[in-house]
Amino acid sequence: MTSTDQDSSEVLCQEIKAVAQRQRDEILSCAHEEAEALLGREGSRAIEARLKRLEEARAEGARRRDLTLASVFVEARRLYLARIETLLESVRIDAQKQLVSRDGFDYRESVINLASEAVRIMTGDEFTVRLAEKSRSILGDFLSEEIKSRAGRPEIKVTVTWDPRMADDGPIVTDAAGSRIWDNRYSARLERLWPELRRLIAGEMFPAGLEGSEGGIT
Repeated sequence: MTSTDQDSSEVLCQEIKAVAQRQRDEILSCAHEEAEALLGREGSRAIEARLKRLEEARAEGARRRDLTLASVFVEARRLYLARIETLLESVRIDAQKQLVSRDGFDYRESVINLASEAVRIMTGDEFTVRLAEKSRSILGDFLSEEIKSRAGRPEIKVTVTWDPRMADDGPIVTDAAGSRIWDNRYSARLERLWPELRRLIAGEMFPAGLEGSEGGIT
């Protein structure tokens, strides 16, 4: 091989190496660009997914917070109403005790008023007023005329009987046939009047307990 041929071969080899180097560089450059693009796309997806999870977590946190606040409000309301019920029941018990002990009122006058109230309202012209035997010594044996007079019906007949089985807390009035009965004992009157009394007492003492409470104080 002549010197000229050898030089030509070396030049050709260098050119081939240069082309290969350029192609390699282009391939690496393209691969790098594709890798960056791929990582960019995956990164964006990851960020979007993370943001979505974060938003879902915030929404769930807000939902749980609202549920907790609602349950706390309901429980506080329940305890408040239960406390009111307890206080109202204590008022009823105290009233019952005062009636039993006849604290603050004249028992005889009260019995006459209660019996005459029933006689005044009931129809008929003959009535029986039943009282406890144990209260006979206090009430005396001359109640009939006083009851008729207090009722404003002097023309009717009123018979007073004494029942050893009754508690001495007021009269039970019946008509002649026994078909109409007016239980005007203190315990019976308190039971009849308590719903309205309870509402009035609650309205005066606990006005907040009457506002917007389903199944609460009414």
